[in-house]
Amino acid sequence: MVAPAVSVIMPAFNHAPFVAQAIESVLQQDFSDFELLVADDGSADGTAEVVRGVSDPRVKLFAHSANRGAGIVTRELIERSVGRYIALINSDDMWLPGKLSVQVGHMETHPELGAVFGKARFMNGRGEGIPKADLPFGTVFDQKNRSQGLWLRHFFTKGNCICHPTMLIKRDLYEELGVYDNRLRQLPDFDMWVRLVKRYPIFIHDVSMVNFRIVGDGNASSDTPVNGVRTINEHMLIAENFFSDIPDKVFAEGFADLFKIKNAPEDFYEIEKAFLYFIEVPWLDHMYKIIGLDKLYKLLNNDRYREILLDEYSFDDRAFHALMGRADAFRPPSASAPVLPTADLASVPRDRLVSELWRRVRQKVTGSIGLDLS
Repeated sequence: MVAPAVSVIMPAFNHAPFVAQAIESVLQQDFSDFELLVADDGSADGTAEVVRGVSDPRVKLFAHSANRGAGIVTRELIERSVGRYIALINSDDMWLPGKLSVQVGHMETHPELGAVFGKARFMNGRGEGIPKADLPFGTVFDQKNRSQGLWLRHFFTKGNCICHPTMLIKRDLYEELGVYDNRLRQLPDFDMWVRLVKRYPIFIHDVSMVNFRIVGDGNASSDTPVNGVRTINEHMLIAENFFSDIPDKVFAEGFADLFKIKNAPEDFYEIEKAFLYFIEVPWLDHMYKIIGLDKLYKLLNNDRYREILLDEYSFDDRAFHALMGRADAFRPPSASAPVLPTADLASVPRDRLVSELWRRVRQKVTGSIGLDLS
């Protein structure tokens, strides 16, 4: 039996009202050389039964009795897949016509690419379109194409901006780069993109390829306080190793203009990476400073780097002491804790107060870092 060109994977959980539409949007693609692997992650609403009702030999269901997390079932679907390329669709989203044919054609004629993506439209739980202007993150996926280094620069200073369910990626890259980290709920795809662009160029088509559903508290894209806090914390975990294993050429391409020493030799790059955590990045720079202080602390304990820091950067223990006094790393910007007039607090129910505080934070955060939505 000849393997299909594309393996479409769909992790599903409690999306009985939407999963049939999601599957149909795949089956109606004008490119038909694919398999569709669906994993029901212990749904309690009959999602698996809906999938079983689809009559198409390309659809394969793997139903699980317990909920283990999207990262785990996605990893298993990747392991079961046999196509040259992998595409992912969320079980509450809908692909737009022509997605696969456009992307497969582009990958076939540009073999140097690791993955291709597209842009997105938004819809609510009833399938009604949501104008981008009505969402604080509405234009986050409207990105231009960049070199690998400049993508990393954008990721570091802005955050995630790539729509996961528009992805078409070479299957063997998951073997080379690793799969999604199930410890991350908001940003496992962002973590993957960082690893991806360190090694391969990517391309974003200037057309919408998915109707991306926003359903209140029902998914990881929902605009909730818990999701927002978790997003910021996951950014910190990803930032810790952001510059690890990055080729020197790609690093210089994306960040050389920010170097402390212009045209710094490659021997200095570990030092330059540490200092990059002290550039101003709204809503992330306080946690970046924590990481930067730790990295400089360790570099000063290395005889080779300690000498370079002193001779070339005029940075020694005393300079580190001074930096430790200036970098107020454990106190986020004051705007992250908006203050309502004291007289108003006693009369505001706690749930409404939390929602209002978070609304104000969210308006600023989404405009600064481009929160993950996949």
